[in-house]
Amino acid sequence: MSARAMSRHLVLGAADAPHRVVLLHYAGGSAASLLPLARHLPETCGVVLLELNDRSDPARTFTEAVTLLQPEFEALLDRPTIVFGHSMGALLAHALVEALPDRCRRLVSGVVLSGSRSPTTRSRLATFPPTAFTARSRAALRDDMVRYGGCPPELFADTELVDLAVTALGHDMQLIDTYSAPVRRGGQHDATEYHIWYGEDDDEANAHEARLWADDVPRPPHRRGYPGGHFYLLEHTEAGQELRRLAAGIGWT
Repeated sequence: MSARAMSRHLVLGAADAPHRVVLLHYAGGSAASLLPLARHLPETCGVVLLELNDRSDPARTFTEAVTLLQPEFEALLDRPTIVFGHSMGALLAHALVEALPDRCRRLVSGVVLSGSRSPTTRSRLATFPPTAFTARSRAALRDDMVRYGGCPPELFADTELVDLAVTALGHDMQLIDTYSAPVRRGGQHDATEYHIWYGEDDDEANAHEARLWADDVPRPPHRRGYPGGHFYLLEHTEAGQELRRLAAGIGWT
């Protein structure tokens, strides 16, 4: 697939592809972070990798981020679409889909929510509002980068890159720390398939959290664990193969 820029986002595949896949990246990442996943999707899909937080003017709260992303996200819903989000991207994907008007929502064939604690748990952990959001030191953010993985080892040898990565992660974690669960909209969305994926070695977004997601999506989801930790989808091929299978036509409306 060839890539081109669209606003702050990255677009792969033919503009007139009959189906679409929208990918939402994890905290500290960028639209390009999920390119390894996107490049193996079928040619029948136009792929859009969303840039979730403006690095030059970052959103201050989760709700603000959703509001800023919603117009461009809604404009993408002009054909049958699968929405995939990992970690922070899963929380934003869920909120963005829930906010869609019915004319767009009926085109969402599938939603894959990957590597994320449930809205119930995330809402409980978020302290804003009414109190201040969690303060995270740069040292703690750097430790999280090492603990969760997902960063190439050579990044830590470059102090300037580490500084940029820590800053980006801090901005994104502020969105998670100000998380507010979306209000469930009415309407009939029985055609949308929901999938909850997690890494079997992930200590936080684990099988228990995957079960809790059932309380926050419109229909019983398909749950699946994969080998690996928080970044299982970049460490192993199984999840990419399953996403390709879904995007090849399973569940299109």
